[in-house]
Amino acid sequence: MRKIFGWFGAVLFAAACGGGADSGTEWSGTVEDSAGVQVVRNSLQPIWGEGEAWGFEEILTIGEAAGDPDYQFGQIAGLDVTSDGRILVLDNLAQHVKVYSADGVFERTIGQAGSGPGEFGPGAAMLMVGTADTVIVPDAGNQRVNVILLGEGEHTSFPLSFEEGIPMRWQVSNSGVLVVQRRALNLPNQEAVDVDLIARQAYDGTIVDTLLTPVRGETFSFGGGLPEFHFFAPEPTWTLLNDGSFVHAVNNEYRISVAGPDGGVARIITMPGEPVPVSDEDKDIITGLIMRLMGEQGVPPQALEGIEQGISYEDVFPAFTQLRNGPEGSLWVQRIGVPSDMTADEQENWNPLLDQGSDEWDVFDAEGRFMGFVTMPERFTPFSLKGDLFYGVWRDEVEVQYVKAYRITGL
Repeated sequence: MRKIFGWFGAVLFAAACGGGADSGTEWSGTVEDSAGVQVVRNSLQPIWGEGEAWGFEEILTIGEAAGDPDYQFGQIAGLDVTSDGRILVLDNLAQHVKVYSADGVFERTIGQAGSGPGEFGPGAAMLMVGTADTVIVPDAGNQRVNVILLGEGEHTSFPLSFEEGIPMRWQVSNSGVLVVQRRALNLPNQEAVDVDLIARQAYDGTIVDTLLTPVRGETFSFGGGLPEFHFFAPEPTWTLLNDGSFVHAVNNEYRISVAGPDGGVARIITMPGEPVPVSDEDKDIITGLIMRLMGEQGVPPQALEGIEQGISYEDVFPAFTQLRNGPEGSLWVQRIGVPSDMTADEQENWNPLLDQGSDEWDVFDAEGRFMGFVTMPERFTPFSLKGDLFYGVWRDEVEVQYVKAYRITGL
């Protein structure tokens, strides 16, 4: 099953396993040195042979379709795990955080809907656990970032100003480093900014240092009126690996840079591939989904017509969807999702917060070599990796959401 891009949820508010073919264990790529940088050129031949790919074993489920409200979820927007294994779940619909023990027993609720101290707005769509189990919840609606000291029960915040750019992505590293990517609105009364800012940020909002200023993506823009969308335009994408490395690329090319903790690029990973055209059917599906979702958000019909006129498409899909850290120093790269591959049921139940790309992920080892691919469990979206455990959201056939944890097997 394939899915289309899922970052669109944030933009709305702001405006089994598989291996490769049968193979041996010999890696067939090459490594070159270019001015002290390793260039790892992979072929499509994986290291994993048949039956050697990593798999997934379900070990925990939290949730009920009906019954105890402490175990029911409306729209899970954020999920992470504390140092002692407690599971924190941000429910965007209920606008609160539920806390569960390591074995899935409900403990308490943090916060409620509102704009006052300790309250969350409808724009709270991310939850991260940082140093000393500090809980970080960006809240675009209330234009602040909530900072909760879980052990002490203290709840503070710092401003989140759109004038400084729209937050495109947040991540906290294993060591507790908070990184954010911001994109300038470029409104008519502002000087145009042609780069994004990706920076380390302290828990009080202070910028610690800049990691990268990539050319800004052009998927969406604001000209002072309705937002305009150019789907599948090249976008900068990045992640933090478990050892603190910063991995980044532009997703129209399978060329991924890995920078060490000192900021210097140590490795470039490449993979061959052929461009996949965006068909007229793909365009019709995406446009229809956008109109439906915006209508459900309460956008009036006259505005919907203007938004539809502002939608355009790249000729080809990106080379991949997103990057994320994996176990044992591995890098996981999510394959693209083609809308015309979706079933009618998948189109009807498309969720912009959870459906991101394909279920298939390419896996590279700590040296950048292509090991093969894995297929995430069906209807499962990973949120947090702790050791060999992926925590995330699983949806049943009627779209009821549950928290699940899967152990990665075969390591």
